[in-house]
Amino acid sequence: MKLKTIHYWFFIFAICFFAYQQIQDNIRPYYAGENSIIVYLLGVAPNFFPAVGIPALFVLALPYVFQKKSEEFWMIKKRHAVANLISIIGLVGWEFTQQFGKLHFDWHDILWTFIGAACFHMIWVFTPERLKSRV
Repeated sequence: MKLKTIHYWFFIFAICFFAYQQIQDNIRPYYAGENSIIVYLLGVAPNFFPAVGIPALFVLALPYVFQKKSEEFWMIKKRHAVANLISIIGLVGWEFTQQFGKLHFDWHDILWTFIGAACFHMIWVFTPERLKSRV
């Protein structure tokens, strides 16, 4: 079976979404260990996984949003960068809005958002060209 572009990118999104949900709902609340590295990684994981998964979803969505534009339109041609930028702005913006509410603002979360964005970019770089084609 030939792997289609839509399946590839949606699979990346789904894996990241599943990991986020599992860590947020089932692992973090019940982890009783005192290993500081695991506690730290569980704390930043809800920022890392969306920073990888959300751009994968935008890579699929951008060609549909700008379907009347040509293939040479810069938002289609560089959709991985646009998707990453949209994701970073949203996730970092959400982190900053948390300082005004009862949620927890943390610079480490912002750092791991950028690390996740870099991981998405590396996924894009190493993805075969046939899976980068317009959906």
